[in-house]
Amino acid sequence: MFSLEDLTSIRVQNRKGKDFNRKLNSWAFYQLAQFLEYKAEALGKRVIYVDPRFSSQKCSKCGDIRKSNRNGSSYHCRDCGFQIHADLNAALNIAQAGISCLSRVSVNNPNVTT
Repeated sequence: MFSLEDLTSIRVQNRKGKDFNRKLNSWAFYQLAQFLEYKAEALGKRVIYVDPRFSSQKCSKCGDIRKSNRNGSSYHCRDCGFQIHADLNAALNIAQAGISCLSRVSVNNPNVTT
């Protein structure tokens, strides 16, 4: 199984002008997700989309959520002292959210006859 952030409402409008907005909103996450879903299905795997809120502010070790935990590309938890690259910390949080969704994923049970 693969866990991705649900970024369907990521599009933003900025006061810097149409050109800036076009560049900001023309990234290829949707295309990447479509490719991943296609390849995952071919391997018998699934892609799960999880809520991205606080994924970069939450400590993947203790669960503490603070804006001040992240400073650019470094993450340092003010509660437990855990230090890691901020993107890796967010990826761990997304993976953990995907694992917690496992109980809600339908599974095809095989027909076994004896």
